[in-house]
Amino acid sequence: MSRAVRWTIAGVAALVTFGLGVTLVRALPWGWLPQEDGARLDTALAFGAVAATVVLAGLGWWAGREQPPPAPEPPAPPRTVTQTATASDDAQVTQTGGGAPRVEQHAEASGEASVTQTGGHLPARGPGAPAPAGDLPDEVVQRAEASGRGRIVQSGGDQHVDGV
Repeated sequence: MSRAVRWTIAGVAALVTFGLGVTLVRALPWGWLPQEDGARLDTALAFGAVAATVVLAGLGWWAGREQPPPAPEPPAPPRTVTQTATASDDAQVTQTGGGAPRVEQHAEASGEASVTQTGGHLPARGPGAPAPAGDLPDEVVQRAEASGRGRIVQSGGDQHVDGV
């Protein structure tokens, strides 16, 4: 419940208490209360004010206290892409890791074999140009075996090769 709503509740409760106190003292014929109207009204107003003050003090404490902020959501666990693969005859093993901070692959292939691993996004750039910081995964691991026209390709990001 918001702080403004709590203060509204406290204020309305104090006003209702004041009104009920004044009405109660003026309506009930208690012998110890003054009998003339002016003095009885003064007593009723004083009683209503004291009762409303007590209610407002209690509810004011409740309305004014700070509520702890909601607990933050725990961070998402780091994304990891892992593949263990075995392929045979006309084999092809491919892994693409997206932007995960850790990409790992264990692969075996044979017979027309091809093993490919891509660990993130590597933008097309000229030869020898440095990779932009934060664009590659923290770690790329690959253990691969291929045979029979074997081809193993690994890049730390998407590999853009012209003319292939």
